[in-house]
Amino acid sequence: MTRPRTVTHAYRMPGGWEALAHRPLTTETAHALRGEGYTLVRARRGWGSSRELSLSMYTQQPAVNAPWSDADIRPSGSTAA
Repeated sequence: MTRPRTVTHAYRMPGGWEALAHRPLTTETAHALRGEGYTLVRARRGWGSSRELSLSMYTQQPAVNAPWSDADIRPSGSTAA
C-alpha cells in the first residue's frame, strides 16, 4: 500500500496559493480544508512527485457496495452479487 500524499499548499479565492503546515492528505484533512474554503491542494508523495489535486476527489463518499454483475470481474473477496 502506498503512503498518503502530504499537503504542502492550498488554494482558495481570493488569496490564491497559501503554504500550509505539512500534513497527510486524508479524507478528514480534505473535509477540514474544504470547511476553511480551500478547493485545491498541492500534495507530494516522495521527492519528485508533486501534484495539484481537487479536494472534491477526497470528500466524495465512495460507493459502499458496488453491484458487480459478472463474477469474472468482481474483485476477489467481494461478496456482492
